[in-house]
Amino acid sequence: MEVLFRVVASEIDVEEITSKDDNIHFCFRPSEKDVFNVIRKNPKIKMIQLPVSYFNTLSNTTKKILSINNIEVNVGNVWGHRTDIDKYKIVEI
Repeated sequence: MEVLFRVVASEIDVEEITSKDDNIHFCFRPSEKDVFNVIRKNPKIKMIQLPVSYFNTLSNTTKKILSINNIEVNVGNVWGHRTDIDKYKIVEI
């Protein structure tokens, strides 16, 4: 299945998320604040993708926040993607 992800490379990119961005890929380790801001910007978000190393260090509180909001968490990478060229990436999951 192909999924279009909004690639978020920094905390600044979190502020640019729109209601059309249903799937988010974090290229950095998101804090609880970052997760709250993503949900605030788009309460209908469906999926968040993280590299495995970042997923393994997510706090239980952050995982619970995602679970409560019915947000699926996918583990995966977006290799070599430059957000200055395109903020979106289609990924096969």
